[in-house]
Amino acid sequence: SRAKSSMRLLLPLLFLSSSAHALQLSAISSPRVAAPRACTPWLSSRARLSRARAAPVAQATAEPAPTRMGSVVAGTYTGVMQFTFAAACASIIFAPVGLPLAIGIQHGLVGFVVTQAVVARTTSVRGGVALAVPSFEVLPFLARFAVIAAGAVGAGAGPGVLLATVLAGSIVANLLAAALLALASEAPVDNIDRLLPPPLQAGLFAAIGWSLYLLSFDVLGLGAGAGALLTLQSARLWVPANLFGLGLWRASRKGVGGPLLIPIFILAVSALVHGLRLATGCPVPDARAAGWLMAEVVGEPASALWRSLSPSLVRWDVLFSAAALKQLVCAALFGPLVNTVLNYVLYGPLIRQKLDLKTELRSHALGTAAAAAVGGYSSYLGLSDSAIHRKIGGLDRFSCYFAAAVSALFLCAYPLCGLVGYLPTLAIAGICVYVGCDFLYDNLVEATRANGARAGLATATVLAVCVWKDMLHGSLLGIAGAQACGWWQRRQQRRADKE
Repeated sequence: SRAKSSMRLLLPLLFLSSSAHALQLSAISSPRVAAPRACTPWLSSRARLSRARAAPVAQATAEPAPTRMGSVVAGTYTGVMQFTFAAACASIIFAPVGLPLAIGIQHGLVGFVVTQAVVARTTSVRGGVALAVPSFEVLPFLARFAVIAAGAVGAGAGPGVLLATVLAGSIVANLLAAALLALASEAPVDNIDRLLPPPLQAGLFAAIGWSLYLLSFDVLGLGAGAGALLTLQSARLWVPANLFGLGLWRASRKGVGGPLLIPIFILAVSALVHGLRLATGCPVPDARAAGWLMAEVVGEPASALWRSLSPSLVRWDVLFSAAALKQLVCAALFGPLVNTVLNYVLYGPLIRQKLDLKTELRSHALGTAAAAAVGGYSSYLGLSDSAIHRKIGGLDRFSCYFAAAVSALFLCAYPLCGLVGYLPTLAIAGICVYVGCDFLYDNLVEATRANGARAGLATATVLAVCVWKDMLHGSLLGIAGAQACGWWQRRQQRRADKE
């Protein structure tokens, strides 16, 4: 059949794209606040790289000189990686509300290409190697915003109205982030731990982890309510997705597979689902209708993204409603702002260079504003992405420009977007479960072990407030509580000094 023939043609490309996905998911785990210890650039999470805060200088080795071949190899790998991640972002934000995945992929790619080109040109990092990769932390907020917009717009809206509104919301979040980064570049941000103490950081990232876990149900097209999940129809999707995700998480903690773990997982789940589909004689459209495969993706020229952004189609009343704005503000705060600052604080020790944080924040503000101007998704510094890029030979600005150019090629070779429609929903949902569990474990269990029961209780309190109300309330209450606690400790110290 045509479906089987297409699958045979697409499998080699699926392997290439999923192999690149291994390294992208290296960048989406949360910064751990556990005690620093030695690390290597191949560890599988941004959190593990954060442990380099005290260690990298001691284990420094002479860095080789950049070569053109190394730059091309690193740029190619990184560029392909961003296509796979753009596909994952589109699957999580666009698919649950019935929006075209091809436009979502273009949205992610344009954001990376533009932000990366600007950051590579303006960064003060040695050699210009600072990879501004698409944001995973923004996903829970934009996915929730898309659901809010879909509910407000309604099924009777004209064609393109919901799509234009969701894209405009993502751009507004980017513009907010650019303004906040520019303001932060003028503030005393060098000691971020004073404003966001480790227990508060851990609580916020644990809340992001919980939101990412819940996204697995959205990917499967299921509600998170207990009643909806206890039916046999729902359980046949979310139970295996959770088992796959927990198995993936367990394997990653044991170091199984290294950087090949994620592509092996994607290929194994794809082989299992498509094997069962072929064995039972289930055609691709029926598998999609039953929720086993991602929605069909029809590639479109890159101009389709900009045609979709017609201001006349945007529901501005929905975009600037209180519920929608809350999600967009949270996306800007807990994605680009907090993570860019924290990642640069950690990146300096990792590459053994004292960074000018204010210059880097200005660089990211400019890149983020440029991406918003051309309709791009949020991107900012990825620690493990940058470390891996350097490890495989990307040691100069050319390698970063080349990565942006490779990603731009996917905007031209738009038929490749059709690959996404053959990915099993269980693979994407399982990855959401894996990443969510990694965030929760790192920031609840490991952080408590490292910082003690009192810090763990504070973290759990912040998480509870974030889940009960929302992250904006949780962060504001956490900051107020941390500052009050700090004031009390300083007051007690002054009293002790006088005595």
